[in-house]
Amino acid sequence: MKNGRSTAAGEISAKAVGKALMSLIGLGLASGMALIAGTNMIMSKLFPEQKESEEEEE
Repeated sequence: MKNGRSTAAGEISAKAVGKALMSLIGLGLASGMALIAGTNMIMSKLFPEQKESEEEEE
């Protein structure tokens, strides 16, 4: 015999909410890192580093 309360089929548990929040945080971190990597790649293509000319000016 079980003591206590069992969860219904449509009921949301704290464990499910925790999993959903962790998935959302993981997705946010991954998309943020992809955005930063893409921005760095675009900026490096638009403005290539000119180390030789900077050293000559100094």
